[in-house]
Amino acid sequence: MEGKSALEIEKKIIQILISDLEIDPALLSAVSSDTPLLGRGIGLNSVETLTLVAGIEGAFHIQIDDADLTTELFKSLGTLAEFVFHKIAEQGD
Repeated sequence: MEGKSALEIEKKIIQILISDLEIDPALLSAVSSDTPLLGRGIGLNSVETLTLVAGIEGAFHIQIDDADLTTELFKSLGTLAEFVFHKIAEQGD
């Protein structure tokens, strides 16, 4: 997974939303880095958010600490992708 850009990570997160959470691909076709994951964006609830986290941990081989699971982390698709990007980089050190 080394060398992944934040944009590639966003695309993978979208794939996880489709495969693990069964979110309609048509809904996700219009998302951007600024699209909120909670509320009026994609509208994930707490259970779906945890499912997404588990999918990300498996896909990117990272561990996301409970302390990191804040609403700020899920502010947008881009925010989450940047976080994952930095987690991957930390593991490469």
